[in-house]
Amino acid sequence: MSVDHPIHPATVHWPLAFLTTAYGLDALHVVRPYMPSTLTSYLPTVVETTRIGYWALGLGVLTALPSAASGIAQAAKMVQAQGLYDQNGKMKAKAKVLVAHALINDIVIIVSGWIWYKRRSASSMEYLKEGLNPMACEPQTWMVGASLVLGAMLLFGANLGGTLVYDYGMGLSMGKKVIKKNE
Repeated sequence: MSVDHPIHPATVHWPLAFLTTAYGLDALHVVRPYMPSTLTSYLPTVVETTRIGYWALGLGVLTALPSAASGIAQAAKMVQAQGLYDQNGKMKAKAKVLVAHALINDIVIIVSGWIWYKRRSASSMEYLKEGLNPMACEPQTWMVGASLVLGAMLLFGANLGGTLVYDYGMGLSMGKKVIKKNE
């Protein structure tokens, strides 16, 4: 595989999986007390889901960094080859989708990183105060609300990425002419 092959589409799966897991477990943390015990008896304990959510959030942010870097590199190549504006000075539709995709996902990564840091800081304080508190990484209410918003933004940003790949062919040929066999 040469350096010309786009790697961004291959790197997005881990952050999507980890962040979706983290946001889902944060939501579960809030609704769990209202669920029937017959259902919650099949779920991992609150401590386990809290810890898994915390680590999934951290891994989501960590794996998003190479994904964002490869996306920036791929976008820069596209902009260099095709530009952002048409002859009339209007931003191209593909460029609008690209900018929206990048901005939305960057916001998700930055805010998720900040929430992870806040949970880490709170858990460090809990460990110091009370010893090994099993609920030290528990999300606060505002964090759960933010997780729900970030989850929706993540799905929308991923949808925009799919639009770039499937509707505009970005990430498939890196701007090279695609040779069709039947021509």
